[in-house]
Amino acid sequence: MIRPCKLFTISILFILAAFIVTLPGLGQCYGLPSPGEGEERIFAQSACAAVSNDPPNPTVFTIDEPRTITKIGTYHWNDASGESPGDIWLRDEQGNTYGPWQAEGEPGQGGVPNAYWIVDLSFGLNLPAGTYTIIDSSPSTWSYTYESNDCGLASVIGLKGESNSGKSAPCAGDGVDYSPRSPTDLYDAGPGLVAGSYNIWYGKRTGTQIGTPDKWNKLGPEELAGGTFYVFDVTAAGLAEATPQMINPMLTDPAPGESLVWLKLSSEDAFVVCFEGPLDGSLQLAGTWNMSGHQEGFNDWKADLNLRKDGTLEWTETEGANVGANREGTWQFDGTVLTLEWVSPGGGQTSWQSRSVAKNSISSGTYTVERAPGGTWSAMR
Repeated sequence: MIRPCKLFTISILFILAAFIVTLPGLGQCYGLPSPGEGEERIFAQSACAAVSNDPPNPTVFTIDEPRTITKIGTYHWNDASGESPGDIWLRDEQGNTYGPWQAEGEPGQGGVPNAYWIVDLSFGLNLPAGTYTIIDSSPSTWSYTYESNDCGLASVIGLKGESNSGKSAPCAGDGVDYSPRSPTDLYDAGPGLVAGSYNIWYGKRTGTQIGTPDKWNKLGPEELAGGTFYVFDVTAAGLAEATPQMINPMLTDPAPGESLVWLKLSSEDAFVVCFEGPLDGSLQLAGTWNMSGHQEGFNDWKADLNLRKDGTLEWTETEGANVGANREGTWQFDGTVLTLEWVSPGGGQTSWQSRSVAKNSISSGTYTVERAPGGTWSAMR
């Protein structure tokens, strides 16, 4: 027989449990992060029981269609001590990893500091359909309960419906197609870019149309610093500074205003990649220019100049002593100085520089030639 006081207590507990489980925006007791506007919860355990540390079972979730992930959270109550936020990442069934990402802390039950570890994937992580394991850098403090099947408590948030990543990339016309690579030779040289902010657009290609992925995904905006090597991992959608072990150690370091990007490619699938930017108002000098100049002791001349986005250039003399003469070389802009360089057909290094650069004009330029007099030049759009 249950005494009335015990019956009353049990009733109150059931009412409280029901109230907690139906709190707005949670859906379970350990529910952060919560979905924002245009988001929905893709995965979370409905658990309210007392928690223990160090889950014996992996935390796994499955999505039946491609989804864009925006937030991931894990719970570290840790006997009311919390835990300084570490890293969270994902691993798919093939062993590919996504992340790691540094988490930020939020208070948990009873105000325990840093009980919630939350990763905000503001760029949107596009995952194909499949099964994923959530990895936490501190499993010894990761909370679990029998209600979560002894798996670490976690929550995954994603966009509702179609994501913006399904749209065509603004840089689609410049997309480069990369075939599957040998597992021992995954790295390939990517573009050299003016330092600035960029969106990286990428997508797997299973069709036969070269340069057209099944779906464009976006990473960014990402800030690329001058004088720095980067590696973009097409399968993990991650960008990081390169280490000497990743890239050819014989490469020359990038110029102060140049960002060199290498690509870590897939051994199974073809990928298409392009870079949109710079997005931060940096001068976009690539394109065609009308040049004019004077060579000391010789003549005036004019030429058509084409600065390509990949850092190469071509110009053809249209007036002067060498009409039709063609030059191929390289160019770079470090934010202050525009430099053009090539080796002349007759031999000798030619270097042109200008410190007076605007979007539609390049003036006060001077050039030197190793085996002939230099001069001055300017160019207009």
